[in-house]
Amino acid sequence: MIDSSMLLGGKFLPLDADDPVAAGQPLPEAEFLFCSAEMQAVYDLATQIAPSDACVLISGETGTGKELLAQCIHNLSRRRKKPFVPVNCGVLKGELFADKFFGHEAGAFTGAAKAQRGIFEMAGDGTLFLDEVGEIPGINQVDFLRVLEERAFRRLGGEKQIRFAARIVAATNRALPEMVRQGTFRADLYYRLNVVPLVLPPLRQRSGDIAYLAEYFLSIYRQRYHKPGLRFTETALAELTAHDWPGNVRELKNLIERLALLCREGAIDAADLPEDMRLGGEVAPRGAHSDAPVTLEEAVRQAKTQAILRAFAASGGDKARTAEILDISPRTLRHLVRELGIRRD
Repeated sequence: MIDSSMLLGGKFLPLDADDPVAAGQPLPEAEFLFCSAEMQAVYDLATQIAPSDACVLISGETGTGKELLAQCIHNLSRRRKKPFVPVNCGVLKGELFADKFFGHEAGAFTGAAKAQRGIFEMAGDGTLFLDEVGEIPGINQVDFLRVLEERAFRRLGGEKQIRFAARIVAATNRALPEMVRQGTFRADLYYRLNVVPLVLPPLRQRSGDIAYLAEYFLSIYRQRYHKPGLRFTETALAELTAHDWPGNVRELKNLIERLALLCREGAIDAADLPEDMRLGGEVAPRGAHSDAPVTLEEAVRQAKTQAILRAFAASGGDKARTAEILDISPRTLRHLVRELGIRRD
């Protein structure tokens, strides 16, 4: 049983003893859910500011779910029946950026055979989600700021002022304050966007979510690939929890799909994980004799490894609780996880 909470597809659902993920039942697919205190704090703030019209700036590493959080804010707002328009600012430059956002009138430039609405217009009274906002070219930042402040714009080649009424939710995986100091991002635009900052923690900083997310994604792929008996061993979950996940939830989801596709046994074990993801990167072959003679140093190494695995299993994969069980610091635990190998019968 997972006694916490979950954000699923923009909806907040309390979990209890009948939690379908804990029971191994399939769920409709979604990508953003949690059961950790760290994500609970983010969700609480998101729900608090969602009804307002304030600009929101979501910061976080790639793969943490910034667009899904933006969609959640939209779904919780009074604009939820209006458009949610996402745009990747990282692929737009110069005139293409201006045309994409402002639109154009017929004849505004060569090839403009008919008028076309831009993203500012398409967003209407809904929410405009600006992904990778730190990539807005400097030459376009001034025009963008002007629209936010004047709440109006004109199409390229047009004279009519068009009202801009959408709410702005922006996201970035870059350090915008540092970009401001370096002069590559306008300070006035940064302050205009950063009315309400939300920071999505990386998966490694909310390790209590890892096993839950893994079980959740497996419930999806178990059904999709017709493998109803597929499950994780405790050792596999412990090693997934110990991984740093540089690609965050996106990386975890993709790995679970791969494991579900390739695993032919009834259980996904540590040996099925990528080699660089195993604790210490070292796993003894199946069938190795536990009573084979070893050096004292190796015996100590094996004992430490087993103690860590048992503690991970007892804590449900929570790193802080695991360190507490072992009576060591989290830093020492991280060091041991990297240094020790897993050896089992």
